[in-house]
Amino acid sequence: MFNIAFLDTLRVEELQLVVGKLKPRSRVLEFGAGTGSQARDLAQLGFDVVAIDLATSGYSGERVFDVIDYDGLHIPLPDQSVDAIFSSNVLEHVEDTDQIFREFARVLRPDGFCVHLLPSVAWRAWTFVTGVPTAVLAAAQAIRDPFLSTDDPRRKSFRSNLKTVFGSLLPIGHGTSFEGISELWTFSRHAWRSKFRNAGFVVEEVHPVGLFHTGHMLAGKRLPIAARRRLAAVMGSAANVFVIRPGVRG
Repeated sequence: MFNIAFLDTLRVEELQLVVGKLKPRSRVLEFGAGTGSQARDLAQLGFDVVAIDLATSGYSGERVFDVIDYDGLHIPLPDQSVDAIFSSNVLEHVEDTDQIFREFARVLRPDGFCVHLLPSVAWRAWTFVTGVPTAVLAAAQAIRDPFLSTDDPRRKSFRSNLKTVFGSLLPIGHGTSFEGISELWTFSRHAWRSKFRNAGFVVEEVHPVGLFHTGHMLAGKRLPIAARRRLAAVMGSAANVFVIRPGVRG
Protein backbone atom coordinates (compact mmCIF):
# COMPACT_ATOMS: atom_id res chain seq x y z
CA MET A 1 0.00 0.00 0.00
CA PHE A 2 1.01 3.64 -0.38
CA ASN A 3 4.21 4.57 1.41
CA ILE A 4 6.14 7.81 0.88
CA ALA A 5 9.49 6.25 1.80
CA PHE A 6 9.07 3.53 -0.83
CA LEU A 7 7.83 6.10 -3.36
CA ASP A 8 11.05 8.07 -2.80
CA THR A 9 13.04 4.88 -3.42
CA LEU A 10 11.33 4.45 -6.78
CA ARG A 11 11.84 8.10 -7.69
CA VAL A 12 15.58 7.87 -6.88
CA GLU A 13 15.89 4.97 -9.31
CA GLU A 14 13.91 6.83 -11.97
CA LEU A 15 16.04 9.92 -11.52
CA GLN A 16 19.25 7.96 -12.06
CA LEU A 17 17.91 6.78 -15.39
CA VAL A 18 17.18 10.28 -16.72
CA VAL A 19 19.70 12.56 -15.00
CA GLY A 20 22.19 12.01 -17.82
CA LYS A 21 19.89 13.93 -20.13
CA LEU A 22 20.48 17.12 -18.11
CA LYS A 23 23.53 19.26 -18.79
CA PRO A 24 25.97 19.41 -15.84
CA ARG A 25 25.52 22.42 -13.53
CA SER A 26 22.52 23.65 -15.52
CA ARG A 27 19.58 25.44 -13.93
CA VAL A 28 16.68 23.00 -13.56
CA LEU A 29 13.07 23.64 -12.63
CA GLU A 30 11.37 20.68 -11.01
CA PHE A 31 7.68 21.09 -11.71
CA GLY A 32 5.43 19.42 -9.14
CA ALA A 33 8.26 18.59 -6.79
CA GLY A 34 6.22 16.83 -4.10
CA THR A 35 8.42 16.20 -1.07
CA GLY A 36 11.37 17.72 -2.92
CA SER A 37 13.41 14.52 -2.64
CA GLN A 38 14.33 14.52 -6.33
CA ALA A 39 15.09 18.25 -6.27
CA ARG A 40 17.38 17.62 -3.31
CA ASP A 41 19.13 14.80 -5.16
CA LEU A 42 19.59 16.97 -8.26
CA ALA A 43 21.04 19.78 -6.14
CA GLN A 44 23.47 17.35 -4.54
CA LEU A 45 24.61 16.37 -8.04
CA GLY A 46 25.55 19.99 -8.73
CA PHE A 47 22.48 21.30 -10.53
CA ASP A 48 21.00 24.71 -9.71
CA VAL A 49 17.50 23.57 -8.78
CA VAL A 50 14.26 25.49 -8.37
CA ALA A 51 11.35 23.37 -7.15
CA ILE A 52 7.67 24.33 -7.20
CA ASP A 53 4.41 22.68 -6.22
CA LEU A 54 0.94 23.53 -5.00
CA ALA A 55 0.57 24.58 -1.38
CA THR A 56 -2.29 22.08 -1.21
CA SER A 57 -0.10 19.18 -2.37
CA GLY A 58 -0.54 16.05 -0.29
CA TYR A 59 3.23 16.01 0.14
CA SER A 60 3.56 19.56 1.52
CA GLY A 61 3.92 18.28 5.08
CA GLU A 62 6.75 15.91 4.11
CA ARG A 63 9.09 18.30 2.31
CA VAL A 64 12.85 17.76 2.48
CA PHE A 65 13.80 20.63 0.14
CA ASP A 66 12.86 24.29 -0.29
CA VAL A 67 9.78 23.87 -2.49
CA ILE A 68 8.14 27.11 -3.64
CA ASP A 69 4.34 27.22 -3.51
CA TYR A 70 2.65 28.40 -6.73
CA ASP A 71 -0.91 28.98 -7.87
CA GLY A 72 -1.17 26.11 -10.34
CA LEU A 73 -1.22 28.40 -13.39
CA HIS A 74 1.74 30.79 -13.30
CA ILE A 75 5.30 29.62 -12.74
CA PRO A 76 6.95 32.17 -10.41
CA LEU A 77 10.09 32.58 -12.53
CA PRO A 78 11.26 35.19 -15.09
CA ASP A 79 11.19 34.58 -18.83
CA GLN A 80 14.01 32.41 -20.23
CA SER A 81 15.44 31.66 -16.80
CA VAL A 82 15.95 27.86 -16.77
CA ASP A 83 17.87 25.41 -18.91
CA ALA A 84 15.60 22.43 -18.32
CA ILE A 85 12.29 21.48 -16.77
CA PHE A 86 11.91 18.13 -15.03
CA SER A 87 8.74 16.50 -13.78
CA SER A 88 8.00 13.04 -12.46
CA ASN A 89 4.45 11.69 -12.74
CA VAL A 90 2.91 15.14 -12.49
CA LEU A 91 1.48 16.30 -15.83
CA GLU A 92 -1.36 13.77 -15.74
CA HIS A 93 -2.73 15.71 -12.74
CA VAL A 94 -2.70 19.12 -14.46
CA GLU A 95 -6.14 20.40 -15.46
CA ASP A 96 -5.04 23.24 -17.77
CA THR A 97 -2.09 21.71 -19.61
CA ASP A 98 -2.23 24.35 -22.37
CA GLN A 99 -1.55 27.09 -19.81
CA ILE A 100 1.25 25.14 -18.17
CA PHE A 101 2.85 24.32 -21.52
CA ARG A 102 2.82 28.03 -22.36
CA GLU A 103 4.54 28.69 -19.05
CA PHE A 104 7.13 26.01 -19.81
CA ALA A 105 7.92 27.67 -23.14
CA ARG A 106 8.11 31.08 -21.43
CA VAL A 107 10.61 30.18 -18.71
CA LEU A 108 12.86 27.98 -20.86
CA ARG A 109 15.98 29.50 -22.35
CA PRO A 110 16.28 29.40 -26.18
CA ASP A 111 18.06 26.02 -26.13
CA GLY A 112 16.03 24.70 -23.20
CA PHE A 113 14.12 21.43 -23.05
CA CYS A 114 11.89 19.33 -20.79
CA VAL A 115 12.23 15.83 -19.38
CA HIS A 116 8.88 14.46 -18.24
CA LEU A 117 8.21 11.08 -16.68
CA LEU A 118 4.61 9.98 -17.12
CA PRO A 119 2.72 6.86 -16.00
CA SER A 120 2.21 4.27 -18.70
CA VAL A 121 -0.77 2.25 -19.84
CA ALA A 122 0.90 -0.78 -18.24
CA TRP A 123 1.01 1.05 -14.90
CA ARG A 124 -2.68 1.91 -15.21
CA ALA A 125 -3.66 -1.66 -16.11
CA TRP A 126 -1.60 -3.35 -13.39
CA THR A 127 -2.87 -0.85 -10.82
CA PHE A 128 -6.39 -2.05 -11.64
CA VAL A 129 -5.31 -5.70 -11.40
CA THR A 130 -3.61 -5.29 -8.02
CA GLY A 131 -6.60 -3.47 -6.58
CA VAL A 132 -8.23 -6.63 -5.21
CA PRO A 133 -5.27 -7.95 -3.17
CA THR A 134 -4.60 -4.42 -1.94
CA ALA A 135 -8.22 -4.11 -0.79
CA VAL A 136 -7.97 -7.44 1.05
CA LEU A 137 -4.82 -6.35 2.87
CA ALA A 138 -6.36 -2.98 3.78
CA ALA A 139 -9.53 -4.68 5.04
CA ALA A 140 -7.48 -7.01 7.25
CA GLN A 141 -5.61 -4.02 8.66
CA ALA A 142 -8.88 -2.15 9.25
CA ILE A 143 -10.18 -5.06 11.32
CA ARG A 144 -7.14 -4.72 13.56
CA ASP A 145 -7.79 -0.97 13.93
CA PRO A 146 -11.49 -0.84 14.83
CA PHE A 147 -13.28 2.46 14.38
CA LEU A 148 -14.71 2.36 17.88
CA SER A 149 -11.25 2.26 19.43
CA THR A 150 -10.56 5.15 21.79
CA ASP A 151 -7.01 5.27 20.41
CA ASP A 152 -7.16 8.20 17.96
CA PRO A 153 -4.24 7.04 15.75
CA ARG A 154 -5.94 3.66 15.35
CA ARG A 155 -9.19 5.35 14.37
CA LYS A 156 -7.33 7.37 11.74
CA SER A 157 -5.68 4.19 10.50
CA PHE A 158 -9.08 2.52 10.25
CA ARG A 159 -10.50 5.34 8.13
CA SER A 160 -7.39 5.36 5.93
CA ASN A 161 -7.60 1.61 5.34
CA LEU A 162 -11.31 1.78 4.66
CA LYS A 163 -10.65 4.47 2.04
CA THR A 164 -7.98 2.22 0.52
CA VAL A 165 -10.44 -0.68 0.30
CA PHE A 166 -12.95 1.29 -1.74
CA GLY A 167 -10.30 3.14 -3.74
CA SER A 168 -8.65 -0.13 -4.72
CA LEU A 169 -11.85 -1.80 -5.90
CA LEU A 170 -13.39 1.12 -7.81
CA PRO A 171 -11.94 2.28 -11.19
CA ILE A 172 -11.12 5.76 -9.88
CA GLY A 173 -8.95 7.95 -12.07
CA HIS A 174 -5.36 8.67 -11.13
CA GLY A 175 -5.09 11.85 -13.20
CA THR A 176 -7.69 14.48 -14.00
CA SER A 177 -10.38 11.98 -14.99
CA PHE A 178 -12.84 10.86 -12.31
CA GLU A 179 -12.85 7.36 -13.76
CA GLY A 180 -9.68 5.51 -14.63
CA ILE A 181 -10.83 3.46 -17.61
CA SER A 182 -10.09 6.27 -20.08
CA GLU A 183 -6.51 6.40 -18.77
CA LEU A 184 -5.87 3.14 -20.59
CA TRP A 185 -5.77 5.45 -23.61
CA THR A 186 -4.83 8.89 -22.28
CA PHE A 187 -1.68 7.47 -20.64
CA SER A 188 -0.46 6.03 -23.94
CA ARG A 189 2.67 7.30 -25.64
CA HIS A 190 0.63 8.28 -28.69
CA ALA A 191 -1.80 10.37 -26.63
CA TRP A 192 1.01 12.28 -24.92
CA ARG A 193 2.91 12.77 -28.17
CA SER A 194 -0.21 14.35 -29.65
CA LYS A 195 -0.75 16.57 -26.62
CA PHE A 196 2.82 17.85 -26.68
CA ARG A 197 2.80 18.45 -30.43
CA ASN A 198 -0.55 20.26 -30.31
CA ALA A 199 0.98 22.57 -27.69
CA GLY A 200 3.83 23.44 -30.04
CA PHE A 201 6.53 21.17 -28.60
CA VAL A 202 8.85 18.93 -30.56
CA VAL A 203 9.02 15.41 -29.16
CA GLU A 204 12.66 14.39 -29.43
CA GLU A 205 12.74 11.16 -27.48
CA VAL A 206 10.35 8.68 -25.87
CA HIS A 207 11.34 5.51 -24.07
CA PRO A 208 10.30 3.41 -21.05
CA VAL A 209 11.89 4.04 -17.67
CA GLY A 210 12.30 0.30 -17.23
CA LEU A 211 10.89 -0.19 -13.73
CA PHE A 212 7.76 -2.16 -12.84
CA HIS A 213 5.49 -1.02 -10.02
CA THR A 214 1.82 -0.24 -9.49
CA GLY A 215 -0.13 2.57 -7.89
CA HIS A 216 -0.85 0.34 -4.89
CA MET A 217 2.86 -0.45 -4.31
CA LEU A 218 1.98 -4.07 -3.68
CA ALA A 219 5.01 -5.98 -2.26
CA GLY A 220 6.82 -2.66 -1.69
CA LYS A 221 10.46 -3.05 -0.70
CA ARG A 222 10.04 -6.81 -0.53
CA LEU A 223 10.38 -6.82 -4.31
CA PRO A 224 13.93 -5.56 -5.04
CA ILE A 225 14.64 -2.89 -7.64
CA ALA A 226 16.65 -5.40 -9.71
CA ALA A 227 13.59 -7.65 -9.89
CA ARG A 228 11.40 -4.71 -10.85
CA ARG A 229 13.75 -3.97 -13.76
CA ARG A 230 13.44 -7.55 -14.99
CA LEU A 231 9.66 -7.50 -14.59
CA ALA A 232 9.41 -4.29 -16.64
CA ALA A 233 10.70 -6.18 -19.70
CA VAL A 234 7.81 -8.63 -19.41
CA MET A 235 4.97 -6.77 -17.69
CA GLY A 236 5.68 -3.25 -18.89
CA SER A 237 7.43 -0.19 -17.52
CA ALA A 238 5.47 1.87 -14.99
CA ALA A 239 6.48 5.12 -16.69
CA ASN A 240 7.75 6.56 -19.94
CA VAL A 241 10.32 9.33 -20.40
CA PHE A 242 9.48 12.15 -22.82
CA VAL A 243 12.18 14.60 -23.88
CA ILE A 244 10.57 17.61 -25.54
CA ARG A 245 11.46 21.19 -26.44
CA PRO A 246 9.48 24.17 -27.73
CA GLY A 247 9.18 24.49 -31.51
CA VAL A 248 10.74 27.37 -33.43
CA ARG A 249 9.90 30.60 -31.64
CA GLY A 250 8.69 33.61 -33.57
